[in-house]
Amino acid sequence: MEWIRFDIKSFLKSSRHWKRDRERLEQELNNLLLLPSVSNESGVRSGNIADPTAKTALRSLELQAKIEEILLNETMLQYALNQLTADERALIDGFFYPRKTIGIFVHDYGRKHGLCKDYVYAERERVLEKMRRIIEKEYYGEE
Repeated sequence: MEWIRFDIKSFLKSSRHWKRDRERLEQELNNLLLLPSVSNESGVRSGNIADPTAKTALRSLELQAKIEEILLNETMLQYALNQLTADERALIDGFFYPRKTIGIFVHDYGRKHGLCKDYVYAERERVLEKMRRIIEKEYYGEE
């Protein structure tokens, strides 16, 4: 489907936080009590029926689904990165996982490959398009 495109830039930007988010979710999942207990010493009653066991089970399922989604995203990213050449991978790393400022990276990459600034950005767009197509083809069945 040409009218719906995989947003590779947002995908790569959000990938910076996946490990931290997954660890936080796993920690929350591990901290959930299996059978919560409730103590209502205030004597105040509500008309709402409380089922802490069901709420805990539902929260556990929600956390597991979020963790699985992050793991799938990590797998998709790793698959796409493995399909790139070393130069393409360095370009993606420099823009989305920078060790130095973008301007310095663009200058250094351009000097190494004989490209001006505009061509470095054009090359980035070409590599992003390649990654988008790889992910769509492998995980969404798009050609």
